[in-house]
Amino acid sequence: MFARIRIDSKLYISTLCLILLTLALAKPVLGLDTFLPSPTQAGVVITPLQLAGLAALLLVIVYTFLGFNPLGFTEPLLIGTIAGFILGIPEVALVLSAMLELVYLGVFPIGGAAAPCAWVATIVAVMFAKILGITEVTTEALSSIVALVVPIGLLAMYIEVVLARMGCVGYSHLVDRLIDSGNISAIGPVVALGTFQWFIAYLIPVAAFAALGMSPHAVETLRAFVNTPMVKKIFTALGVAGWLMPAIGLGWLLKLLYTSEMLPWLILGYVLIAYLKLPILGVALLVAGLIFLVWRRELWEAIRAAAPATTAAPAGGQRILTKKDLVKTFLKIAFASQWAWNYERMQGSAYAFIMTHIEKKLRKTPDELKTWMKMHNEFFNTNPVMIPLIVGIDAALEESGADIETVRGIKTSLMGPLAGLGDGIFWFTWRPIAFGIGASLAMTAGFVGPVVAAVLWIPVVLVVGWLLLHYGYKYGLSIATILRTGRIEIIRTALAALAVAVIAALGVTYVNVKVPLQIVGMKGAAISIQECIDKIMPRLIPLAFFLGAFALMKKGISPIKVLGLYFVIGFVLGLIGVLAPG
Repeated sequence: MFARIRIDSKLYISTLCLILLTLALAKPVLGLDTFLPSPTQAGVVITPLQLAGLAALLLVIVYTFLGFNPLGFTEPLLIGTIAGFILGIPEVALVLSAMLELVYLGVFPIGGAAAPCAWVATIVAVMFAKILGITEVTTEALSSIVALVVPIGLLAMYIEVVLARMGCVGYSHLVDRLIDSGNISAIGPVVALGTFQWFIAYLIPVAAFAALGMSPHAVETLRAFVNTPMVKKIFTALGVAGWLMPAIGLGWLLKLLYTSEMLPWLILGYVLIAYLKLPILGVALLVAGLIFLVWRRELWEAIRAAAPATTAAPAGGQRILTKKDLVKTFLKIAFASQWAWNYERMQGSAYAFIMTHIEKKLRKTPDELKTWMKMHNEFFNTNPVMIPLIVGIDAALEESGADIETVRGIKTSLMGPLAGLGDGIFWFTWRPIAFGIGASLAMTAGFVGPVVAAVLWIPVVLVVGWLLLHYGYKYGLSIATILRTGRIEIIRTALAALAVAVIAALGVTYVNVKVPLQIVGMKGAAISIQECIDKIMPRLIPLAFFLGAFALMKKGISPIKVLGLYFVIGFVLGLIGVLAPG
């Protein structure tokens, strides 16, 4: 184990040295003569104060993302809009963040799997727009930036793996030593420090790109470079590639949700957009009504099943934990349930932190407290929105006098099934619905989009999280029995059907490319190929790219490879004029 930690430390140091060396080599080329110029210096487009604001925003993202993401700040639509206000280009940032939202809608890190970092890519995209001097919303320029920053998300992912996911292993061992010494109160600061290391991992690429905006020479060089005729043509081709990027995220999301019974909902989403031209929100409301009509009886039975008949009774017939204890527990789960996440224990040390105040109240001797805290610092991982349910059941069992092996067994047996259920419902169903609708509204109704997305996300996850904790604590194992009956699956199926319809609508709307070519008819009149295609089947080309990405990934081709393929196709066909932004 100590050998592994030493290896992680070497990787940590090597990565930092590589980044510093890269910046040192870039300095004479880009003219980064000073990293902290005067805010009034001519040519400076990103000031130290703005970088500080972006860093503070990034800090909030990390410390809420490593909870159960209650604020939704990992989403490009929200984070990009806020970054736009910090940098003084809110309208440009709004449209750019909506476009990136669609690219990353199907991408979210789950379990031990890292994913391209959407929030770092989005912040860099907004900075890049500011550096290039884009002050008006032009989809051609913004789609070019989308294509350029996708690799930045991948770079941030690799830095995260080395510095955060691998680099934070030592914090779990430090928690072990704190428990052995009886210093339980220090667990909170230690896992908070481990979470700060995640922040540093994300700050590195953001600060590196901010340095470009702080150098007048670099700004002038970049703007002159992109305004040359050849580069303008390349940027137009990059714009086509950028408009193909949403097909990757949406196609991957469809792969996760699609079954044969979802086909009618997929077709319905396409028809409502392509033929009836409904807005995305209209599609969502209409499909939601149809879903209720189709499954109303099953949904009602599932809701009724959520009312257990028995309450978990504590030992002695009296509750030890108060409502204040439960509120404190909920706040810890909401904002800290994944602090210091690492590949060895995953959420284990954060779970121990959540339980500190509960165990202090329940345990009668220091040795008993140490034993239980060691158990809580073991490996644990599930969907973070479902953690309140497990903690509630755990607290109820411990309060009723359950032995340590019973509690350990319940935690182990529930974390796998609840991970699948929570990932399916929250990360890959409700999140795409909420932020997909928000992104669509941002394109048409401006700042209403992020507001609607936040309203659809924040209250829902907070209320659901609180109810899961409340019912888990109140009803104990009877809640787990309900989950094993499978009745709750109908709710997941209904939400998946709604998500599939919305995904189809987004796919044919925002994979926004067309064929600009024309042919000369018999009478010498120009005939638009795109108009001919639309008469056969409207939005056929976006549909083809969307379903094509889905089909490739369903055959086992990785999203990264499909992304690379679509980038090349979009760039080449855009460069020769076969495809253009729609």
